[in-house]
Amino acid sequence: MAARSEPRDDSGYDLTRVTAYRLAVLSNRLTLWSARVYRREFGTSVLEWRVLSILAVLGPAMARDVAEFSVLDKSNVSRAVGRLTARGLVRQTSHPEDGRSRILTLTGEGKALHRRIGARSRERQEALFEGFSAAEREQLAALLDRLDARARALLAATDE
Repeated sequence: MAARSEPRDDSGYDLTRVTAYRLAVLSNRLTLWSARVYRREFGTSVLEWRVLSILAVLGPAMARDVAEFSVLDKSNVSRAVGRLTARGLVRQTSHPEDGRSRILTLTGEGKALHRRIGARSRERQEALFEGFSAAEREQLAALLDRLDARARALLAATDE
């Protein structure tokens, strides 16, 4: 869908020019692409891939930590962890100070899958940025960092 230069209604509001909407649509497209590739090639969902990746970054962590790190819903993370555990990709052990909490770690098989999907993810990243110069990539990364920092500040200002 191409962005229109003028809104269809008489309010003067053009949703197709709203940054949050545009980023959400882009995110949805990229997630759909990821979902198709990761399900077909690795038998895993995007959320399961994200959990694997976050555990690779954080090391042993609780589902709460994974959810906070990625701003994902904790119940969705917990379900993904259950599937990953059932597949032998994640190990859950009791938290030494809180028996109700579980510490999550990648198994050897989970680490191996993370490496394979990571390599495929890097290929997809290169395909996405085909035709972009190194300077454009760096500029986009810097702008996204600035937008994220500003969004964090605005979110924090609305804490209840």
